Amino acid sequence: MIQTILLVDDDPLFIKLISPLLSKEGFLLITALSAKDAQEILLHKSEQISVVLLDWEMPSMSGIDLLKWIREQSKFETLQVIMQTGMDKPENIKEGIDAGAYYYLTKPVKREVLLSTIHAAIQDHEHQKELLTKLKLAENSFRLLEEAVFHFHTVVEGEFLAVRIANICAIPEEAMYVSELLANAVEHGNLGISYEEKTVLIDNGTLQEEIEKRLVDEEYRDRKVKVSMKKEKGTIHLVIEDEGSGFEFEKFLRFDDSRIFDNHGRGIAIVNSYLNMQYLEKGNKVIVKLSLKEGTN
Repeated sequence: MIQTILLVDDDPLFIKLISPLLSKEGFLLITALSAKDAQEILLHKSEQISVVLLDWEMPSMSGIDLLKWIREQSKFETLQVIMQTGMDKPENIKEGIDAGAYYYLTKPVKREVLLSTIHAAIQDHEHQKELLTKLKLAENSFRLLEEAVFHFHTVVEGEFLAVRIANICAIPEEAMYVSELLANAVEHGNLGISYEEKTVLIDNGTLQEEIEKRLVDEEYRDRKVKVSMKKEKGTIHLVIEDEGSGFEFEKFLRFDDSRIFDNHGRGIAIVNSYLNMQYLEKGNKVIVKLSLKEGTN
């Protein structure tokens, strides 16, 4: 599927230089020379656009102001924004993160870094769209459960479970972020894919291939993620536990300016900003509390 990128920058020369590169990679481009123009484009063409490549420093309305506006619109919930800036100080990056910029590039940007970041953002966009579609289609059979224990092996099985759990929650779209924790339990926990390994695998486009390989490897094939679910007084309590060796979860609970330029590593921080969650022990067990939809307790 051909992906559409909205390129927002008040520098016509930059647009002229970068447009051929992105077009050559097979992307469709829409350009805007101001944040106001970008607003109009998004209001009328949001369904077509996967990623916004956004300059921070623009007159009249800044890139940060546009980003804040985007995050206020529910219709843009799967839209990914890549912030481009020459301001790479920690306080600037924190301001962007607080506004909802999970992808960062510093100007001048290298071709390989630009393309890697765009591909990662597109993958997140498509994944979120797919999960929200599944959420709308899923049966609400979990409303009948009071307490249960699940065991699963693959990321796909984890997504299946996450959709059904989210469907009985007060805010299903936010509860869907549980899928990130379940995927983490498979990839980093049971399959032992390290942060550094995942960075390289995403760059090479071989992450899924490596996951499939390890799922049948003798060392990992019998490992399961255990999810315990219990309803209590309008709340659903989840305990997610993998069979891995754990990880230093503390540094992933917040957005770290040393990792903001990486092609992944935002998931746990995003989940932590939305949900009531707590890692235990060595990091291979996490507790999540979600508010139940009325009539499901």
